[in-house]
This record gives sequence, structure tokens and C-alpha cells, in this order.
Amino acid sequence: MAEREMSELQKEFSDSVLQDYVERLSEYMESTGREYKSHAATIRRWANADRKGAAPPARNRDYTVKEGDTI
Repeated sequence: MAEREMSELQKEFSDSVLQDYVERLSEYMESTGREYKSHAATIRRWANADRKGAAPPARNRDYTVKEGDTI
């Protein structure tokens, strides 16, 4: 990974999170033989996908029942 890409990512991610993504990318590239034009863009894409997958859907439903209500 280019030094410039790494310094950009260090501004966006904590050290531990960035290290996890760098290792994940390294392992993936090594095991598949795949190459990427931009390692930083790949890490950002993976991080966005992880955030979207981790966030539960927003549901503000109220299931309370008052006395006399039918359900």
C-alpha cells in the first residue's frame, strides 16, 4: 500500500480498526492472487459494507397495549 494511502486511512480509522482491515486485505490478496488499483478504496468500501451490515434497521414501533384495547 502506498504511503499516501496509508496516511489518509490513518486519519479516517483508529489504529486497531485500520490494522484489521490491512491484514484482511493482505490475506485476501495473498489467498486469491487478486490485485486492486487502490487499496485505500477497497478498505473504505469494506468498512462501509461492514457498517451497513452491522446497523440494525430503524424501527420505532410501539407495542404497548392500553386497558380496553383489542389486539
